[in-house]
Amino acid sequence: MKELFEAAFSGVNVIPTVLLVLVLFYWLLVIIGAMDIDTVDFDIDADIDVDVDIDIDTDVDTDLDGANSVEEGIGSIAFLNSVLVFFNLGKIPFMVWLSFLIIPMWIISILFNHFMGNSLFLIALVALIPNLIVSLIVSKVLTTPIAAVFARLKKNNDDQFKYTGKICTVLMRTTNNRFGQAEISRNGNIYRVNILTHGEAILEKGQTALIIEYLANKKCYLVEPYKI
Repeated sequence: MKELFEAAFSGVNVIPTVLLVLVLFYWLLVIIGAMDIDTVDFDIDADIDVDVDIDIDTDVDTDLDGANSVEEGIGSIAFLNSVLVFFNLGKIPFMVWLSFLIIPMWIISILFNHFMGNSLFLIALVALIPNLIVSLIVSKVLTTPIAAVFARLKKNNDDQFKYTGKICTVLMRTTNNRFGQAEISRNGNIYRVNILTHGEAILEKGQTALIIEYLANKKCYLVEPYKI
């Protein structure tokens, strides 16, 4: 353990070790509740809208060159975006993705410098480039099943709120503390959901109601009387 600690904080491994320490510190803050898992996160937007104005009357060559440059820039951004999505960045919380990148990078750095007997910082710095490439591939493999889980959770969350604002028909008497059921017609399909009423309202079978919101803790919809 002492040898590992010394190797980790040696000059050749200091960059991956500092990154690892920062990641561990972040997760410590998440565990104690000081930060949320989505505190450090961002979305990758694949939609790029750019208006290109070509003034043929003034300077055809200049404007065409400018348009080509913009198109090349858009292509580069789109390519970079595709690469990031390929490695699952944006599909899972950023810090989860970063953790699965930094940990293999740190392990590879420790093993490389140990077995190569390297003590030169410059060599270790250059070695970080192939290290990063290999770590990206490893993180891609490790995060793919996690990305699938997050995609399923996101779909479920979207499904939970998709009925908000819809009109439903009560199938079973319900109050604010007695669960009932309602029927929703959407796109030619019929869906049944659990409901509770808002306030002191009581809904009988056959009445119509408006869905106000989804109660995640009770896994049902809050509704209020609504006459069509």
